[in-house]
Amino acid sequence: MPAPLEAATARGPICENIAKVGSTTYYSCNGSSHTALDISNQSCSEWNARGMILGTVNYKLYSGCANNCANPPPNPNCNGGAGNYYVVSGASGWDFRQLHINTNTSSATKSCDRCALGLVGSTGQSYGAHVHADNRQYGTRKSAWYTSVGTTCGSSGYCENRVGTPTL
Repeated sequence: MPAPLEAATARGPICENIAKVGSTTYYSCNGSSHTALDISNQSCSEWNARGMILGTVNYKLYSGCANNCANPPPNPNCNGGAGNYYVVSGASGWDFRQLHINTNTSSATKSCDRCALGLVGSTGQSYGAHVHADNRQYGTRKSAWYTSVGTTCGSSGYCENRVGTPTL
């Protein structure tokens, strides 16, 4: 497994120009605290969710939730509401996570550089197909990773666009 990075650059997870950030610090950009990015391309079960961090890192898969495109989800408690998700762990309690994906036979724990991880989905406590990305230290979500680069609601979530600098 490659050594953890102290800092990383995140690119959008969805390789379509129509992918947009739909939620940032506040859920739906006008409600309760969310402190993460939700990125969608208005589709579900397309093979277009990517590992967001540049450079080869280990993505650990947490799965077991039925693939879903429904709204509301049939199993909002699967994996504590995260649905099927990936985690990249770093030092000092830092994690970067991608949640709510649908899995297929290629989805697995793996080390790679922005490889395809899964399908845009709506697993766990999710309303509408999207990829949720957050950066946590000891379980507490942090917003500086995306606010420091100016990512806001409506920003492009296309896979070649920088959306943040998570700490690992």
